[in-house]
Amino acid sequence: MVGYYVLTVGASLLLVRETRSRLRDLRKGLRSAWYAPLPFGVVLVYVIVGFGPLDEIPILNWSWLGYNIAFGPYAGEGIWGILPFVPLLVYMFIHINYIEELYFRKSKKMVVAWALLHIAMGIKVHTALILIPIGFLFKYIYDKKGVRHAYAMHFAANTLVVVSLLLTTVAQAGFLGE
Repeated sequence: MVGYYVLTVGASLLLVRETRSRLRDLRKGLRSAWYAPLPFGVVLVYVIVGFGPLDEIPILNWSWLGYNIAFGPYAGEGIWGILPFVPLLVYMFIHINYIEELYFRKSKKMVVAWALLHIAMGIKVHTALILIPIGFLFKYIYDKKGVRHAYAMHFAANTLVVVSLLLTTVAQAGFLGE
């Protein structure tokens, strides 16, 4: 599991020379980051309304890992297992979100492939399925405004998800009294 994480982080580290370029792309697409509450809202409604019932369906609740690898190999340890990996996760978002928008928004089939590819990151099948409409929202922005805007929206939405997950983890741990 640690090896898998090293592999995914390592791929982003190979792109270190492009970091300034990606940050410029984010800045140029910043106006579309204001749309990030839309995909975040879809995720929020899914978590509140759909996650529980969908998690009861055996084929849909399958995950090879049991949690999202993005939070690091020690995600099961709570906030102190996650916190050290947040800076790496944000750095990975800078590169991976751009690549996802560049390659996976060109067609409807690629949007579906993008959503299902998240299963490799350890998320449950039903979570990957909810990413399909979110991917089409990113594709809409990509088609209307271009890759930079879809990238900024994707990056902002992922940032909202990570911040909310961190806050939830802290709240569940009794405000760091784990």
